[in-house]
Amino acid sequence: MSNSILTKVLKILIIFVLCAIGYYLITLSLSFLMPLFIAVLVALIIEPGVGILEKKLKLPRPLASIMLLILLLVLIVGSLFLMATELYEGMAYLAVQLPQQLKIIGVIADNFFHAAILPFYESVLSLFNRLNMGESLFFQENIRNLFGYFAEQAGLFFQNLLLAIPSALIIIPESFTILLFIFLASILLSADFPRIKQSIKKYTPGKIYNSSTDLMHYLKQSVAGFIKAQFILVTISFHIIFIGFLLLQIEHALTIALLLIVIDLIPYIGTGIVFIPWMLYTFFTGDYPLTIGLAVVYATVILVRQLTEPKILSVNIGVHPLAWLVAVFIGFKVWGVVGLFITPFLIVIIKALYHAGIYHALLKYIKS
Repeated sequence: MSNSILTKVLKILIIFVLCAIGYYLITLSLSFLMPLFIAVLVALIIEPGVGILEKKLKLPRPLASIMLLILLLVLIVGSLFLMATELYEGMAYLAVQLPQQLKIIGVIADNFFHAAILPFYESVLSLFNRLNMGESLFFQENIRNLFGYFAEQAGLFFQNLLLAIPSALIIIPESFTILLFIFLASILLSADFPRIKQSIKKYTPGKIYNSSTDLMHYLKQSVAGFIKAQFILVTISFHIIFIGFLLLQIEHALTIALLLIVIDLIPYIGTGIVFIPWMLYTFFTGDYPLTIGLAVVYATVILVRQLTEPKILSVNIGVHPLAWLVAVFIGFKVWGVVGLFITPFLIVIIKALYHAGIYHALLKYIKS
């Protein structure tokens, strides 16, 4: 009995050690292998289209791969160009409007200073004059330390910002090199995809190959479900925001709506990071109709998303929204802001491992 328990414990430890080693190797080599992973993903995405062009139009497989990759590249660059054009027009509009709005904010700040800050300062000053010499010096020293701390932090922030600019400029040529590598690797992988698949099947043991095939099948289903769910949610939010902005006659409604849906993709952040300051600004500037309109649009987005998100996530991914929220929160605590983007894909992978029977196989290995 004791030998059986010891064997099971030993097997569990082996699994944990192998998982820890795998995690360490992945994190260590992620920056080097990421372009290759992206190339494999691109090859898998265009594979159905390559097969159709090869069978229906009788095109050579390398030519079909190159055509689809160029088409995909044109679509991506065209979409980025349209977004950049719209953003440029929006920024040009802001360049004209922002000084006027900042002038209004300055007037509001001046009024607030004379109405609230100045009387408070005078009352603190009168209180300060009543203090004895020791208390006065203590108070002055703490105030000086506080302002010194804020000045030091501001200096460090701008110093780090300036130091980051050369690093960002160095990344640009490296990025072009990585993109060229991804493009060429995608062509080579897609052109030899059947041969690579046959080689993997030939040199991989039957059980491992079948498990890997099931895992890839469920992984593709899960990733497709995740992308579909996010696309549906973002599309719903975009239409509500865009139509609301058109009714409110907000200029460059398309640009602002596109920016908001990009922000909406970030978990725990959402569109409130833009809507709430915007509503506060319009309220303090006296534009109450726009404040009410923005509040209605924001409330509609939140309400519709809360009503539709559980159903969409459960149907397309099969994960309860509460479990999703808890997992994303844990990912944020473990990896910081990066965890907000990594955790959804980890959830998809864990779900695919479950449906592929990996957990059952591990449990069977432990019990056997």
